[in-house]
Amino acid sequence: MQPFIKNQHKGFTLLIIFIFSIVFFTSCRTKATVLAWSSAETSQDFPEASLNLPKTGVCFSGGGTRAMNCAIGQMKGLDSLQLWDDIGYVSAVSGGSWASTIFTYYQDGAENDKQLLGTIMAPKEITLQNLQQMPKGFMGEVISNNLMDDLFKRLGLDLISFGILQEMDFIWIDGIGHTYLKPFGLYDPENPKYFTLNAATRDAILGRNSKLKASDFIMVHSQEGDIKRPFLVVNSSVIGPDKDLPIRNPESLSVFNYTPLYVGSNHPLTVSDTELIFGKKVSFNVGGGFVEPFGFGSDLRSSQNTQLEKNKANELKVKLAKKRFEAVDATGTSSAAFGAIVSSNILLQLSSDILLRYSLDHLIPQEEYWPISKSGVIQKAEKYRFTDGGNLENYGLITLLQRGVEKVVVFINTNTPITVDLNPSATCPPLPNQIDSDLFPLFGYDNGNMINNKVFSKDAFDVVYKGLSDAKKQGKTVMVKTNLTTVENKWWGIPAGHKVEVLWVYNETVPEWQNQLQTPVLEQICLGPKGEFPDFPLYKLIFENGITKGISLTKPQVNLLYQLSAWNVYSNEEVFNFLKN
Repeated sequence: MQPFIKNQHKGFTLLIIFIFSIVFFTSCRTKATVLAWSSAETSQDFPEASLNLPKTGVCFSGGGTRAMNCAIGQMKGLDSLQLWDDIGYVSAVSGGSWASTIFTYYQDGAENDKQLLGTIMAPKEITLQNLQQMPKGFMGEVISNNLMDDLFKRLGLDLISFGILQEMDFIWIDGIGHTYLKPFGLYDPENPKYFTLNAATRDAILGRNSKLKASDFIMVHSQEGDIKRPFLVVNSSVIGPDKDLPIRNPESLSVFNYTPLYVGSNHPLTVSDTELIFGKKVSFNVGGGFVEPFGFGSDLRSSQNTQLEKNKANELKVKLAKKRFEAVDATGTSSAAFGAIVSSNILLQLSSDILLRYSLDHLIPQEEYWPISKSGVIQKAEKYRFTDGGNLENYGLITLLQRGVEKVVVFINTNTPITVDLNPSATCPPLPNQIDSDLFPLFGYDNGNMINNKVFSKDAFDVVYKGLSDAKKQGKTVMVKTNLTTVENKWWGIPAGHKVEVLWVYNETVPEWQNQLQTPVLEQICLGPKGEFPDFPLYKLIFENGITKGISLTKPQVNLLYQLSAWNVYSNEEVFNFLKN
């Protein structure tokens, strides 16, 4: 009996040592030196100013797999017109950011951009047979994967392992990574990698941090013969500190940017809100500057001065986050559309607590974050919750206005058909089912959480709407180019008087293209719900092919929308050429 007790005691001791070893090693955080910037006072003061980017940009809107699908075709269309060299920025949200992240950083899965962006076909060459084919390396292939299958597996893994094998606030991010990014070398949980702009920025980081190595980073795709990549900005939005949730609806969301050079939010804000359970007033800071991506989620070391100097890169001594911040974290957070709903709904949270024994707000992506005050002082780090950029501004346009961009193409990859011949006014504003609901808040017609988005006058909306409506009535690509002037927006830090040319391109039915299709393809479209393309081109965000197919599109659906989206660009060369310098 004595040896048995001794062996039991020895085994228990070893178990305790093992557990403490895991806790010790996982709690150790690498000391590092990162660069940080306080808020840019003008568009010339952003960290990328030294890159001398063209003052042009392209916005790929949110909209899940539909938006990703459209964006791939639009990227190919821009390539066929040889316009990429003239584009300084890509600003992307949600599903648009899935495509843009792969396009910007891909390391594997396609040999070159020709494979990645697919092959254009004239409408008359499209058949039901070739729509079934997915060329090797084509980005659109992953859209036929069912994201919901992966999400449910991860949710189950979290529940049965009590969060040990799958952290709840990473379920969505990991699902996005496994479903869309992994085939392109951008997601490997066993070998996570930071991201940065190029070899020069990577080597500068390594020069400051001897504990890091070159293989810890991926860089923006750069290969001879491939497209020169614009500067990518992925957009999410900040809900607020985790301790303050749930908060009232509509929420005072603020933008959050992820770029190859920095992560953060430029304009410093103090947000006042109301916590819903006890009705108490809450106040928190957000924005005020940026930090290098590999330093996001870090803690300042106690000896570090918290005052940043203006208009320069400041070196900070930090302890890096335990989990590396990756490209998948940026695009995953940008598309977490459920976040704003869950964070402001007591009923959802209480019912999930009772029925599922966990609160749904734990699914919202969470990161350690330190805002920076208007005077450049780094604030105390807290756990903040982040959500889909589309819950705030679904195009990424205002992000480019902050940077002083002068020519922009905004791809509105929506599933809302335009109602023609409206007469919107202050007393009769447009409705969300009449035109994409993210468009009119930019002109002062509020909707949902988009209560701080006015950057153009209401009169200017009439011009945009009439141009889009007329194009639809004519059966052509639904687009209009406008010359606009900003009005002051203190929430975003947009000055009045900035002039910008905007080409609005709207995902809609285009008879001019559709009538060139072969009869069998056209017949399937015309069958509507009974055909292969039930809602083409306005695919649903979810359940386009029934509940069992979740968040996915069929190969023919992907290919057909890709071809239309590309055609809308390459067949309108004279319009898109305004981007040329």
